[in-house]
Amino acid sequence: MSIDVELTDLAYGGDAVGRYEGRVLFVPGGIPGERVRVEIVEERRGHARAELLEILRPAPERIASAYPLLTDSGCQWQHIAYPAQLTWKAHIVRQLLVRIGKQPDALVHPTIGMPPDISSWHYRNIALFSVGPAGEIGFKLTESHDVQDLEDCALLHPALDQVYQRVRAKLIDYFGEHVGEMIQGFTIRGAVGAVSNSLAAVPNAKAVPTLLVIHARPGSLIEEPQQLAQELMTIAPGIVGVIIERVGGRYGRVVVGQEFLTDVIMGRKFRVSADSFFQVNLIQAATLVERALVMLEPQRNDVVLDGYSGVGLFSAFLSSRAARVIAVESQPSAVMDARASAILNNQNNITALEGTLERVLGQLHYRRERIDLALVDPPRTGCHPKALQALQTLAPRAICYVSCDPSTLARDIATLCSGGRYRLVAAQPVDMFPQTYHIECVALLARVGLR
Repeated sequence: MSIDVELTDLAYGGDAVGRYEGRVLFVPGGIPGERVRVEIVEERRGHARAELLEILRPAPERIASAYPLLTDSGCQWQHIAYPAQLTWKAHIVRQLLVRIGKQPDALVHPTIGMPPDISSWHYRNIALFSVGPAGEIGFKLTESHDVQDLEDCALLHPALDQVYQRVRAKLIDYFGEHVGEMIQGFTIRGAVGAVSNSLAAVPNAKAVPTLLVIHARPGSLIEEPQQLAQELMTIAPGIVGVIIERVGGRYGRVVVGQEFLTDVIMGRKFRVSADSFFQVNLIQAATLVERALVMLEPQRNDVVLDGYSGVGLFSAFLSSRAARVIAVESQPSAVMDARASAILNNQNNITALEGTLERVLGQLHYRRERIDLALVDPPRTGCHPKALQALQTLAPRAICYVSCDPSTLARDIATLCSGGRYRLVAAQPVDMFPQTYHIECVALLARVGLR
């Protein structure tokens, strides 16, 4: 049975929101302000999900999707004009800070989008592609194990898209109809910032230094994996290393060429190993760093904590503004990268420690170490509760929280502000993931009682 509904809001997760018979109705593909005809496909207590059948009154922000194949594999918002995407992202952050973060007066600045002269497509410097059982190669469909077959990728930087197309063709040629049995997926990572003037995704961009990681399907037995890696090294300009993981038999990991890249952001060099996290959109990563520095206002004699520090992105820029930076990261390869990056940048006031943030902060407190400022950039799950407790105990004068999930950001802000020790100053959304509902955000908390 079809029903007509007025859409009034957008939820974190990408769906438009309406009401029917007193229940909240989530409608993928809708835009607030539209009247739509839908069919309910899933009912739950208090809410339901519906399939969009017809748009009876379109919103003025509705545009034609540029890449319809990507709609169900991650680009949920490409039917919304880009300026409206930015407006809704700030709205969602504020809603979550009010509802989950218990911050009724939360100040949320307008979202910083991609620069006007740069496309909101072709922005990624890394992507994971999956291989389906029938040999489909592309992105997994949302909430599914099915794979959307893609001949090219509009999200990758153009030079890396060329690599993707050639890797795809090579694997199909090499394994034939058995590619889905042998290969689970592959990751392409490029050092886009290392190539002059290539952060802006321009056609015919010159080759970008690239790492290719092939993820063999568990239980498969690739014959002569070294030969496959050698052949993949030669198929596209820019490939500097090929790694084949989870290879059966006597091989666990085959490596040809390098296992890391050296990338550049705002003049700083970063070693990035195949297993280490690095931001996926380097243009907006620079914006993120700039906003965090403006918010934190580090002073020359400050000791600054960089929690969940990865390869040391924020540490590299805090180093020249503070007396000392203590970087804490649990991923061993990222810690090694951070130490190598500090050497590359001639920075000797960065201490990169390996371990969970909650454990290392406990040690710092036990040793009565001083922390004047703190920056944390946790994974999507947010900060460990014990890490938040330790931060409150160490009591830096300000905490800059960088988040890729505004719901866990709001949850952790509620914890940090409980007891009246900290207050939320402001939140700044940054559009790291155009065409999607994902939101990067930088929030500043100040210790209460400081003048």
